[in-house]
Amino acid sequence: MADTITLEFLAARVGVLTDEVHDLKLRFGMMEARLAALETRFSALETRFSALEARFSAFENRFAGQEERMTRMLAILVRLAQAQSQPAQG
Repeated sequence: MADTITLEFLAARVGVLTDEVHDLKLRFGMMEARLAALETRFSALETRFSALEARFSAFENRFAGQEERMTRMLAILVRLAQAQSQPAQG
């Protein structure tokens, strides 16, 4: 004996499936919103890291300049020390 499928049964089944699809759409929409928020946060982090990179680069440039000045100053001090250690000629 085969079960008969009534129009009411089909309508109820389609209604249930429609509700399930609607629920899935809402869930995926919320997941998309969350992923968009995460993407925004990662973008902000990337911007901050870029700013930090620029700052470190500026520090490196400052230290390189300072190192160059110290090297020149040491060369002057060495020449002064050499001049003082030589006896005066006259």
